[in-house]
Amino acid sequence: MRLIILTLWLVALHPFSNVYANETDTKPALKVHFVNPGHQFENSTGLFWRNVSIAMEAVAADLDIQLTTSYANRNHILMKEQLLTALQSDADYLVVVDEKKAVTQLLKQIDKVNKPLLFIFNAPDDDVLIKKPKWLVGYIAPNNFDAGYKLARTLYNASLSRYSQDATINMFALYGDHLTDSAISRQHGLDLFLRQHPQVKLVHSDVANWSKSEGFRKSLGVLNHSKEINVIWAANDPIASGALLAARKVRPEDVPVVGGVNWDKIADNERAEISVGGHVLLGAAALIMLFDSHTDNKAFATDSNFEIFEPNNEEFHELIETMHNNELGKINFTRFSSTHPDTWQFSLQNLAKCLKEGC
Repeated sequence: MRLIILTLWLVALHPFSNVYANETDTKPALKVHFVNPGHQFENSTGLFWRNVSIAMEAVAADLDIQLTTSYANRNHILMKEQLLTALQSDADYLVVVDEKKAVTQLLKQIDKVNKPLLFIFNAPDDDVLIKKPKWLVGYIAPNNFDAGYKLARTLYNASLSRYSQDATINMFALYGDHLTDSAISRQHGLDLFLRQHPQVKLVHSDVANWSKSEGFRKSLGVLNHSKEINVIWAANDPIASGALLAARKVRPEDVPVVGGVNWDKIADNERAEISVGGHVLLGAAALIMLFDSHTDNKAFATDSNFEIFEPNNEEFHELIETMHNNELGKINFTRFSSTHPDTWQFSLQNLAKCLKEGC
């Protein structure tokens, strides 16, 4: 009798044992913490950094990644505090942006960094790149030089269409800042275009610190004194928006051709006609690459000049609107992972194709 009871007990237990075994055999989701240097909500520099996180969240949902994001609100002291907290979390990887080298400055002060870090939008400083510490996964940065050059070229072509092929192009340039890699590289892209096109004259330049209000204030003064300006090159869309509003105020009958960088969502009456963008999706690309590196147990494919900038033309209209409407869930981001049997290269063209034709 005891043998029969024991046998029945083992049979009854067996299904539960299988369920438990399946749960423990399941590979846990990858945990990633992103220390976002920007703002979560609307501010004078736009919603670029919030949109970076939205795109990463869409990727995380498709690839079953547990993504946690903290926002430093462009406060480097707060960013360092958030990084220290993230280093003590249960995240498998940290994703960081080394704005003004604040992250690498902090890491040099820590005796032992206990988590792997991936840098996006810029590389860590030269000391880190030379030493290649174990905690450095790699870095991926957009080709900001290309962004500055493409913006200048698109503005030039638009000005020729508006005026005439032999018109003199008098440009006003508003740079982002004096320090960050992105601002400097975009300015260098503009510089090359100007050297190649001597018919474009740089009348005046200034720094607007990525801000719509500074773009407005500084444009007011320049446009009042330099009536010949007919093109405004701006380092980002908020600056361009401020410059456009200033131009309408100073000379509503003859508003220059204005353009910026970001593909930001801006009200129609404040939006410059030209925007070069796409790098808002760089975090999404980086997260896919990190997932593939982790899953395949291979080195991260570091890229210091990731090609991702394009003008806001008709080809990318649906992609831009999908991003602005927070509908990137329409894109099957698994298709861009090496774990997919038919992997597509991550590019703006393929993302647009995915929306139009399905992927």
